[in-house]
Amino acid sequence: MSDLGKKEKRRSERLLLETEVRLYSEDDIYIARSVDISDTGIRIITERSVEVRIQIKEDDKLVQYNAQLVWARVKDDNTMEYGLKY
Repeated sequence: MSDLGKKEKRRSERLLLETEVRLYSEDDIYIARSVDISDTGIRIITERSVEVRIQIKEDDKLVQYNAQLVWARVKDDNTMEYGLKY
């Protein structure tokens, strides 16, 4: 999916910055590379998917899945929406 033609909603200027970034989860550390950074956020690239553990209530019982974060976006109402693959 291309970023061309997308309307920019950013309030802060992005600066190119390529450096190592470490993401910490409860069970793992992910090594990433930054692409750009601003006062309010950072864009990164990882060589492997970011894994999360989710619980879903199915038929009155909790079922647990290991899932991969596939995409994320900010919705018009400023809530976050995530796509997970399990």
